Amino acid sequence: MIAEFKIRNFYSLRDEQTLSFIPTNDNTFRDIYTEEVADDVSLLKIGCIYGSNASGKTNILKALDFFSKFMVDDSLNKGDEIGFVPFLLDEVSEKERTQFEMTFYLNREKYKLSLVLDKKVIHEETLQVYSSFQPTLLYKRTYNAERDATDIMFGGKVGLVKKSREAIEGNAINNRTVIASFGKSNVEKSRLNLVYEFFSQRIAPIMYPQSSLMGFTKRRITKDKDGRLKKFILHFLKASDFNISDIAIHEEEVNITPEMELIIKNTPGMPEKAKEEVLKKGTLQSDEMFFVHQTSNGDKELYEELESRGTKRYMGLAAILYDLLVHGVILPVDEIETSIHYELLSYFIKVFLVNSKRGTQLIVSTHDINLLDEDYIRRDVIWFTDKNDGGETQLIRLSTLGLHKTLSVYNAYRQEKLVDLPFLDSIYMDMDEYYEHQTEE
Repeated sequence: MIAEFKIRNFYSLRDEQTLSFIPTNDNTFRDIYTEEVADDVSLLKIGCIYGSNASGKTNILKALDFFSKFMVDDSLNKGDEIGFVPFLLDEVSEKERTQFEMTFYLNREKYKLSLVLDKKVIHEETLQVYSSFQPTLLYKRTYNAERDATDIMFGGKVGLVKKSREAIEGNAINNRTVIASFGKSNVEKSRLNLVYEFFSQRIAPIMYPQSSLMGFTKRRITKDKDGRLKKFILHFLKASDFNISDIAIHEEEVNITPEMELIIKNTPGMPEKAKEEVLKKGTLQSDEMFFVHQTSNGDKELYEELESRGTKRYMGLAAILYDLLVHGVILPVDEIETSIHYELLSYFIKVFLVNSKRGTQLIVSTHDINLLDEDYIRRDVIWFTDKNDGGETQLIRLSTLGLHKTLSVYNAYRQEKLVDLPFLDSIYMDMDEYYEHQTEE
């Protein structure tokens, strides 16, 4: 689980900002909101980020997404740009280095990983483990500008023989992390396996508002040989007051239209021979999902395109929730309330909190301030993003704002006692200057 994530000079995040899952001393619903990761150490399962449009809340999630993917990315060639955007609204930040630091727990031990880089080079990368109170160095990499090469110093506790260390060093080009280089090397099992698996398998990509979950859900159900996922989804939908009693996927042949033919011909990476075979056949295999509705007139099966966007998204969220609870992943979700009624969103969060026990965490951004009015919400899981006059995002934790526990967070937010709300001008506009004026002939 993630304990802290620090970001500096990434998109609108100029100065260092910290997202923390370390709980405060507040004991409100502590057993539900936290999970023990080591002796006398528990971490929060959820973080909710509020903010106005363009205040930078999505950039927090993008930073986590970039960092987790980059740590295991071995696709870049030497000299390729790493591919991120530093802060651009001043004269100096574009030339300064970007920094990330994550503290996390694996197998009841604390790890700290830091990364300093620019658009082409990783300047520093350090991994430490806290087997005791004091940290133990697993490795430290630095960039040698004179040789245009990477130097790596391994600690004695990393668990790698000399030949394996040399193999990793050989793969550690200037724009590839040590963890990604380890993944590319044929070396023995060590502590680095845990770290590599954490970033490659435990931290999921961002789920955006526009993300279509139907394809993901269909793939998951198709591979669901024992029916557990389908059973979970149907139980969740029924508990959420949907009258859906069953879901089914039917395979059918679809004729290739002229528009589809054009897409196939221009599909990059698809061998020409494969394109010719598909076009010659004239049809494509299509998996279509159908929903069975219980009605007073009996069960009725409806094609997925006839279902509402909210129904399909909520079913997709049910599949996501299954992975969260069963597989223990860490999931960032941007604008989680998209197409979802508030009561359903609230139910989703409650089910997640009560049932998550495998090191899973949910990190969401949202505009739905109704959550601030709920008495089951802990104040240390709520964060606000705000921008100063320089366009820099500041990440502020609700529990640090000194709001008395008897005061309504919802009302304080609406009254701008916590952060500034967007300034909205008069609704009246002088439309005459926008109308097209025509002279009479």
